[in-house]
Amino acid sequence: MSRLLVMLLLGLSGSAFAAAMSTQFPQGSTELTPEALKSDLSDKTFIVRPAQGPSWRWELKGNGYYFINIGNFSDSGTWNVKGSSLCSAGQKVATGSCNDVRMKDGALYLKRDNGEVVELESK
Repeated sequence: MSRLLVMLLLGLSGSAFAAAMSTQFPQGSTELTPEALKSDLSDKTFIVRPAQGPSWRWELKGNGYYFINIGNFSDSGTWNVKGSSLCSAGQKVATGSCNDVRMKDGALYLKRDNGEVVELESK
């Protein structure tokens, strides 16, 4: 009986996590032009709070370089804008990726490689 209860609780906690991880941009969010996106990202520092794992501190320099800290991990590399996507490639994580970005009510949202949509909170 207690084994069944543990399995039920684990299943419920997994369901809660799935509900907490959003994979859709907020309703009414819009794409930005490449120029507007670059302007909104350049020379800014963002905090990203994923549904699971430590927060990120992501600094995007206007010269196309970035610095990121995630818990005890840090990396740096280059970034640019292609359409309404933020593209980046690090030194430690050299596999580059491009991630869609949208805006709603002045807030920027990024769709991660795993499908999770996170807010880029300006610091």
